[in-house]
Amino acid sequence: MKTELLGQEKNVVRVKVEFEAEEFTSCLDAAIQRIAQKANIPGFRKGHTPRRVIEMRVGRQNLYSEALETLVPNAVEQVVGDYDLDTIAPPSLSLQMDSINEGQPLSCVLVFEVLPEVALPELGDIEVEKLIPQVTDEMLDAAIKEFRTNLSTLSSVDRPAEAGDVLLVKAVTEFPGENGEVTRSEEQDSEIDLAAPNVRTEVSDALLGKARGDTVDVEFVVEDEHENKTVAGKKFHYFFTISEVKERILPETGPEFYKKVMDLDFDSEEPFREELKKRLLENIEEESRAQAGASALGLIVERSGLEVPETLLERQSTALKERDSEDARKNLKQEMEDVLRAAAIPPAEYEWNLRNKAEAILRRSLVIGEIGKKFDIEVQKEEIDGEIVRMARHYGIDPVKLQAIYYKNEESMQRVTDELRYRKIMNLILEKVRVKDVEKLSEVSGAASENAASE
Repeated sequence: MKTELLGQEKNVVRVKVEFEAEEFTSCLDAAIQRIAQKANIPGFRKGHTPRRVIEMRVGRQNLYSEALETLVPNAVEQVVGDYDLDTIAPPSLSLQMDSINEGQPLSCVLVFEVLPEVALPELGDIEVEKLIPQVTDEMLDAAIKEFRTNLSTLSSVDRPAEAGDVLLVKAVTEFPGENGEVTRSEEQDSEIDLAAPNVRTEVSDALLGKARGDTVDVEFVVEDEHENKTVAGKKFHYFFTISEVKERILPETGPEFYKKVMDLDFDSEEPFREELKKRLLENIEEESRAQAGASALGLIVERSGLEVPETLLERQSTALKERDSEDARKNLKQEMEDVLRAAAIPPAEYEWNLRNKAEAILRRSLVIGEIGKKFDIEVQKEEIDGEIVRMARHYGIDPVKLQAIYYKNEESMQRVTDELRYRKIMNLILEKVRVKDVEKLSEVSGAASENAASE
C-alpha cells in the first residue's frame, strides 16, 4: 500500500491511498469465501459455490464493497499512524466503484476530520494580576461569626421575627409562564433564614416583625442584569404564611468551640486566631492563584484564534443537552421541554446558549490540550498514588483500600489522572506568564477571571 498526502484545509486532511493489485485480490477472494460459507444456494454445498453464481446473486459491486470493508479499515489505521492524525470522526471514502479493475492497482482518497491546529500565543507576553493574600481582624471576626452560625442551634420562640431568625413558612409563588400568562405554584413548606445573603431584601424586610400565623405577600421584579437569565427582568409574587419563628442560638467561644472548628486544642483565643489567620491566608493564596490562572487561560484562549470544527460543536452540544435532560428528570422529575416552558425560555434561545457554552468548553479544552502537548505534561504513577493517599486522608479512609478501588475502576483512574494533568498545566501557565501581585484586582482582570471560570 502506498499513501500520499494531498493536502490539508483547516481541519480536513485528504490522503490518497493506492493498493497493490494483489492486496485487493486477496481481500476480494476472502469476501467471496465468506459469502459462499453463508449462502444457501440450491445445487451447491456451502463454501463451494462458484464465484460466477455468487456474483449473479449479490452483484459484482456488492462483492467489491465487501472486500473494501476489510481493506479500508486497515488502511485507515496505517494512515492515522503514519501521519500522526488526531481524528475526530470516521473518515469518508472517495472512490468510483465502476473504476475498479481487477488485476490492477486500486486508488482511493480518504478524507479525515482532525483536531484543529491551535496557534498558542507567546505565554511570556501575557500578564495577569494576582491578589496579595491579606487577612484583617475584621475578616477574622467575620469568619468566627460564620463558624458560630454554622454551629448554632435553633429554638422556637413565640414573638415577632427579628434579624437573624429562621422562619418556617408555607409559600405560594406567582411568576410569568409561557406567553406571559401568570403561573401559580402549589403551596409548599419552606425555610427562610433572614440572615442568609441569598434572601432578597424585599422578602426579609416584609417578614421582619411578623409572627406565627401572619400572612405576607411580596412582589418584586428581578433585575435585568441578574446572573440567572431565566428569571432576569421578570415579576415574582410570593404569598407567605408563617408557621414558626426560630431563634438562632450561637455557641460561646472557648476551648470546646475551638476544638470543633479546628480539631485542635487551644486554651485561649489568641492562638486560635493565629491558626485561623494562617489557614485563611493559605485559602486566599490558593484562590488567588486559581483566579490568576483562569485569567491567563482566558487570555490564551482569546489569542489562540481557534476555530472549533462543527463536528465537535454538535457532539459537545448533544452531550450538554443530554446532561441537562438527565438532570431535569432526576432533580425536577420533568422533561427538559417542560422546564423550558415553565421558565419561558424559547427552545431556539436554549439551543443558541447551549451552542455558545459548548464552543467555550471546547476552545478551553483544546488550548489546555495543546499546552500539555507542547510542554510534554505527563502524570506519573507516583503522582497518582500520592493523590489517592491525599484523598484517603481527607475522607478518613484506609489509603491501601482506596488505591485498590481506584486501580480496579478505569473511569475513576482516568478522572484522577485528568485532574492532576490539568493542575500541572495550570501551574505551568502561571510559571510562563507574567504575574503581577496587586492588592486589588482591576475591573478588566476581574471580568476576565469570571468569564474564564464560567466556561
